[in-house]
Amino acid sequence: MKRAVCIIISIIFIISCNSNEIKETEKESIENNSIKINVGYLSDFAGASAIAIAKKKGFFEEENLDAKLYKFYNGHSAILSIVSKEIDFSYIGHAAHNLIIKGKAQILVPNAISKSEKIIVNKDSNINSIQDLKGKTVATHFGTSGEAMLYISFKKAGLKKKDVNLMNINITNLENYLINGKADAISTWLHFTNDYKVLAYITNYSDDIVLTSSFVSSLEYINKYPQIAEKFSRAILKAMDYRKYNMDEAVELAAELIGSETDEVRKEIDSGVWFSSSDIENALKSGDILKWYEAQEQVFLYYDTIEQAVPVTNYIQLEMLKNILNNL
Repeated sequence: MKRAVCIIISIIFIISCNSNEIKETEKESIENNSIKINVGYLSDFAGASAIAIAKKKGFFEEENLDAKLYKFYNGHSAILSIVSKEIDFSYIGHAAHNLIIKGKAQILVPNAISKSEKIIVNKDSNINSIQDLKGKTVATHFGTSGEAMLYISFKKAGLKKKDVNLMNINITNLENYLINGKADAISTWLHFTNDYKVLAYITNYSDDIVLTSSFVSSLEYINKYPQIAEKFSRAILKAMDYRKYNMDEAVELAAELIGSETDEVRKEIDSGVWFSSSDIENALKSGDILKWYEAQEQVFLYYDTIEQAVPVTNYIQLEMLKNILNNL
């Protein structure tokens, strides 16, 4: 009888030890497993460079993130995928920020300020100023930074939208409309190999308009997984720092990710003011970060893309961003 009792006690002890060992092993496994996230990027240098760097240089891995990347061709599609929970984070350009203002997602980190927008005409055109566009046919892709460029140039030149014949043409066809004479001028951000006359650059109006790109996520995701949102933001900020001081490699990594020729992507380097973490930190201290997005709201208001302005603080995760920068 005593022997049977001893055997039973031994079995219980062994099972208990094994159970504790299994629990410790499971705990260690959970701690070591990477957190899986789905990340959207756009098919250009602005939309792919920081994400490509974070992936290839191990900044996601440093944050224990296993990032699966998804290509989008516009920020609106990326936002809709965030809303439907198909992806967790994404880059967006200027145009999709109207959805941010409408509450569809939140800004985690500003990426850059665009400086590529311009209004061009054929070189032999007798149009030499924005004022000369009165009564002319002007084409752009509505809802994009090209339309925003028209907004500020018209405003400064004293023109109204009704003063010109505005055409909404997909960005891929804009140059053809100019070449074939279907438009007298186009507002675009693309680099073209043909030689054109530039009537105005977005940088001519830097005191009045700022077109900012950002990294975003949904408020629901941020509230549910604040630590993951912080990890993602930290990885992106590290990548942005790397991009600023390693531009040639940034071009190569972006080209590899989007499947484009390196020389073509290199042409996009001058299309933006690429932020580093210190740039964003300084903008937070000066209040410029709020001014950027307030100026962006004015663009959407002018074209009735949004019905009313809302406080920028409603859709930027400022406190999270400050905390990350203080401990980066």
